Amino acid sequence: MAQWRDVAKAFALADGHISQKEVNTLRKALLADGHISKSELDFLKEIKRDATSSVQLLDELIADCEKLIG
Repeated sequence: MAQWRDVAKAFALADGHISQKEVNTLRKALLADGHISKSELDFLKEIKRDATSSVQLLDELIADCEKLIG
């Protein structure tokens, strides 16, 4: 079975652009349990780095997650 990280990365970067819909899906999935792990935050930063473009909403999600980690 593929690891969640590989599947999610392929989904988010399929067209190279991270859209608002993709960010909303990531937010819902990653924050479903009410907290964020360092690994999940690192994943968000990784897809932002690897994307050719992304919406501002991704930066906001990363900032929100950084606040939750402290």
